[in-house]
Amino acid sequence: MSTLKSLTDLIGAQALGDHLTAAVHDLIDREQLDCAEAYQRITDAADAGDPAVLAATRQTWVRRDDVDPEEAPARRLYVLERTPTGVFVAFVDVDRAADDTDDGQYANVVPELLPYNDHSSGAELPVEELEMYRLEAWEPFEHLLPTVGGIGNVRPQTGAGS
Repeated sequence: MSTLKSLTDLIGAQALGDHLTAAVHDLIDREQLDCAEAYQRITDAADAGDPAVLAATRQTWVRRDDVDPEEAPARRLYVLERTPTGVFVAFVDVDRAADDTDDGQYANVVPELLPYNDHSSGAELPVEELEMYRLEAWEPFEHLLPTVGGIGNVRPQTGAGS
């Protein structure tokens, strides 16, 4: 299964299309490419699983099996925010043996990042760090919007005092 197919299954065609179209427009602005070339580059990079294209807020990334835990000590990362220079992540499920605050002896997080391991403020990492991880879950903001079906139940007002 291609990465684009699995991403479509994960978040839906509309949300994926919106995400990739935003990346295309950003690439066009940065590199002054024509639209067709920009779409080709972005879709090729997305299909290859390039985190520079895929990384977004509200994603969970899991360390790949072929990556040494010494190189990527956190097993799961939750992207709190995508920035122009990288990603702010919270460490999730750092280690089975870690205590409730994830700062115990089994936490496996480098000491200088432990103060950021509070699941809310996060630690800033370069987006390239996500190459050691695979995208596991993605909750695009579109999933938080009310459904159109619920709007049909509202009756418009027809005049004063109605």
